[in-house]
Amino acid sequence: MEKMRNYFRQSLARQFVLLVASFLVVFIVGAIALLAYQSSLVASFEQKKNEIETKMKYAQEIERAFNQAFSDVRGYLAFNRKEFKLSFFREQENVRTALDLLESAATTKEDTQFVVKVRQFAQHYFERLVPEAVDAFESGNIQKVLSLSENGGTASIERFQFQMKTYKNNLNDQLDGTFRQLVKQEKTAQTAFIVFVFFMLFLLIMIARIMTKKIGRPLNELAKVAEKIANDEQIVCDMQGAIKREDEIGKLANAFKKMLASIQEKEESLMARNEELLAQQDELEVQQAELEQALEAMQARERELKRYNNFIQSLSNSLDRQDVLQSIVFHMARIMEADRGMIVLMNDEKSYASFGFSPYGIEQFLTYVYNGLYQRLFEQKKPFVLKREVAASEKGYHEETMYVHDIFLPVLSNESDVQAILVFSRFGGPFSDEEVQEYVGLTKQISISLQKIALYEQSEQARETVQHILNTVQEGIHFVDSKGHSVIVNKQMADLLQKETIAELEGASYEQWARSLVEQSDAGEKLCDYLRAIIFDGDEEREPFVYHLPQKRKVMQVYAKPLYRHGERQGTVFVHRDITKQFEVDRMKSEFVSTVSHELRTPLSSVLGFTELMLTKELKPERQKKYLTTIYQEAKRLTALINDFLDVQRMESGKQTYDKKYEDIVPIIEHVIDTQKVNTTVHTFHIQKETDKTIVLGDRDKLAQVFTNLISNAIKYSPDGGNVTVRIYEQNKRLCIDVKDEGLGIPEEALPNIFTKFYRVDNSDRRRIGGTGLGLAIVKEIVKMHEGEVSVTSELKKGSTFTVSLPLVALAPGEEDERDNDDKQAHAHVVIVEDDENLAALLEAELKDSGFRVKHVKEGKKAIELIQKEKPDAVVLDIMLEEHDASGWDVLKALKQNEQLSDIPIIISSALEEREKGMALGANSYFVKPYQPSQLSKTILQLLLNKERQGEIFIPIPQEEAK
Repeated sequence: MEKMRNYFRQSLARQFVLLVASFLVVFIVGAIALLAYQSSLVASFEQKKNEIETKMKYAQEIERAFNQAFSDVRGYLAFNRKEFKLSFFREQENVRTALDLLESAATTKEDTQFVVKVRQFAQHYFERLVPEAVDAFESGNIQKVLSLSENGGTASIERFQFQMKTYKNNLNDQLDGTFRQLVKQEKTAQTAFIVFVFFMLFLLIMIARIMTKKIGRPLNELAKVAEKIANDEQIVCDMQGAIKREDEIGKLANAFKKMLASIQEKEESLMARNEELLAQQDELEVQQAELEQALEAMQARERELKRYNNFIQSLSNSLDRQDVLQSIVFHMARIMEADRGMIVLMNDEKSYASFGFSPYGIEQFLTYVYNGLYQRLFEQKKPFVLKREVAASEKGYHEETMYVHDIFLPVLSNESDVQAILVFSRFGGPFSDEEVQEYVGLTKQISISLQKIALYEQSEQARETVQHILNTVQEGIHFVDSKGHSVIVNKQMADLLQKETIAELEGASYEQWARSLVEQSDAGEKLCDYLRAIIFDGDEEREPFVYHLPQKRKVMQVYAKPLYRHGERQGTVFVHRDITKQFEVDRMKSEFVSTVSHELRTPLSSVLGFTELMLTKELKPERQKKYLTTIYQEAKRLTALINDFLDVQRMESGKQTYDKKYEDIVPIIEHVIDTQKVNTTVHTFHIQKETDKTIVLGDRDKLAQVFTNLISNAIKYSPDGGNVTVRIYEQNKRLCIDVKDEGLGIPEEALPNIFTKFYRVDNSDRRRIGGTGLGLAIVKEIVKMHEGEVSVTSELKKGSTFTVSLPLVALAPGEEDERDNDDKQAHAHVVIVEDDENLAALLEAELKDSGFRVKHVKEGKKAIELIQKEKPDAVVLDIMLEEHDASGWDVLKALKQNEQLSDIPIIISSALEEREKGMALGANSYFVKPYQPSQLSKTILQLLLNKERQGEIFIPIPQEEAK
């Protein structure tokens, strides 16, 4: 035991470990005891809970089986169904099984009593009451069944249900009591834990107090002694208690005591050495003074070299001319210790930089740079120095006589030409020859820097020129090196890669610029593989690659060409072309071909089919008329389709002509509606006229074509019928016509392209309707040539509204009313020049029915003679006549060259599409065969009325008023 004490007494660490170990043992034992108590509480609660829940489960199963049995018996007695009887016997077995299980799980007297009571009830119910009731029911003795129920049967069931309810409530109460007991025990355990924690804290405090007493107090005494030694105070060593200890504190006290004795012994020796060191210090101070002088000289040279180094660096740090000039002046002034200076380049701009000069002095220097003193530099090409008296303007507050030293330095090029002049002034002292030679050496550095800047500016100018040229190219151009790094791009390529400036792409890696391109396109990995194959694999045979940019709605084509220099590949040039229009044109042409094939073949099939029927079969007159009507309508449809194609071709070539007259727009629209009514039975047409100013200057047939297309579309694209409303109103001094339907509507994304040739909305509903995609393009062109505008607003499933806006024509009152049309018509004389007898007869019959006097002639020369003789009111002229003595063109020219006949209205009726030529030669109107004969009579009447109209004058509204 004594050895154990000595073992711990010799070490503070062992003592500390012993205390901590004791503390841990007490803590672990107490914690284990508390945890064991807590676990026993939980285990006891779980066991009781499981027992109660098991009994509850079996009780519930018994209750369920009895309830099912009650229900089955009632069902059997009520409905006499055997399945209820069978179910009853099954539930009887379930009750017995559940009772056996509950009996095995019983733990209290109440559980056993409940099982006995349930068995008695089950025996009474299943073996006596129910069998008697079933026998009575099956024998038809319903009165006995009722008697069994009234004489205790129902009461026994109710008693059982009450007992069952009471037992379940007892089980719930037992479960609640067990839980409350657990909560109480848990509180006791928590109190014990808190007491245990306070006890452990008390142990820790006691351990800390013991360690403080054993360690803190001796260390404090040692610290006080050490402080006295440091302050050179008298020491009385009183640490007997610490010295007698056997642990680390005792060892430290003994060592401290020995150290104190050693210090006192060596103090005298140190004092002697101190006197020797003081003598050596005096000697070192003398040497230090000498070294400081040498150091100052070396630092001065270092500063000078640093200025030279800064000057050289300033020449190479920048390639901006003005920055370099300013740096030259600043650093040269510092090197020379000059008070002011200036450098001027001998170029056209006389670029300069100055230091300490006034604006007037700079202007004077630049004005006389090639005269006076400076001329000496150009002649001798050597520096020189001048000493002069300081001018009054330079003295400032000084009154005495002062002198300034000016140095003039030429900067020579490789060809020994003066490319710049340096001038510096110093008030402090003259420039020595050595300094001048040093400055000449610096001018050579300046010359090299200026030449480098000149080369850079030339290359930069060339680069900017190339960049400007590239930026004017419509394609995106991109040059990358062999590693895929971006070298040169133009503005179009930067826009394609969604960069604001070209500088953002300079030096960009392949991953940086390719990611931006691939993320935009729908090609994805294919485009990435294409770029990699060309850049990194050197595949020069790749065909151009086409990709789409969905967000920009563009189609792009990229092709690549390698760039070689001295047989070595330097990189690849990529060219990205925008082929959206070409792609769209190809797509629309493809759709157009398929559409036209359908639109042409459909009416041709009808025409050929009905024609074949009429040729091969005997048909009744009414059926023949029906077939002929169909053939006529399909032929009109083909004619309209061909006319659309020809109109587009003439509009594109600029050969479309317009016979503009003053027309009332209302009758034109009414006629179009009357014509379109026969094509539908499910539409209702309305005209809303909100203005009386409905006169426009235009081509009646072309305006009719506009509204025919719009109203026909309104009918076609509202297949379920509805209202088609034409609203005529005045807005901003213009006549506006709205054509509104209640049909399918137009998608918002299709509105910008709706007036484009061959464009059709990509929708199955509209595809079934048919069409070529030319109608609205023709409408836009015609309205445009009438100085008008056409627009559309639409909402899906609700319909569309097309608005045509035309310039108004004001109606001014005349001196007399228009003469009656019938009076004029009754005396009109028309000559028809036509070599086709059948067509001539048709036209003659139409004109005579309209009240005209008509004469027909087949040959050109005879036509000229007849017209000269009778001077008709109008001439209907065919161009291609059978007799070759004179064509229709010859007749037209002859009539227009005759002053007496030149004012006769001439209407050309020809199969040739040369309307522009005919109108240029003087024709008043031009009909392309085939056409409706009724149009001819109306046109002749209109020409005659316009020729001799006296009752009213039509005046277009001036542009200023329209605004």
